[in-house]
Amino acid sequence: MGGPIIVHPLFLHTLNPEPEIRTLEEVPQDVLQLIVSRVMTPQELCVLQCVSKRCRDAAGADELWKRLCMTRFAVPESCSPPSWKQLYRFNYEFLYKVLLSRSAEQLSSGFARFGGSGSRFVGMGIAINA
Repeated sequence: MGGPIIVHPLFLHTLNPEPEIRTLEEVPQDVLQLIVSRVMTPQELCVLQCVSKRCRDAAGADELWKRLCMTRFAVPESCSPPSWKQLYRFNYEFLYKVLLSRSAEQLSSGFARFGGSGSRFVGMGIAINA
């Protein structure tokens, strides 16, 4: 029984011992956008943007960053910044690197000189006009 094997043309791929190598560039754009929409953290989106130009474009979509801004920083949906990604970056850097770090203590001690020795830093507001 060591004779030739007859295979239907639709099943020729089953005889190939090595799988066919595919690249990310062959993934359809709508599938790539679906994958990117499932990414939950901004850190993962930033890593994905480093993979390729197509991934950078898909992961840089304003709708993704808008969703992150609204959920993480309670930005109202009526807000219309020039770039949701830049707004996310600003909020992240301001909130986490300034207000919630030791830099906030240094910042508040700098305001004491404006109001006298007994004054306290209460807070600051930032308004962005569109």
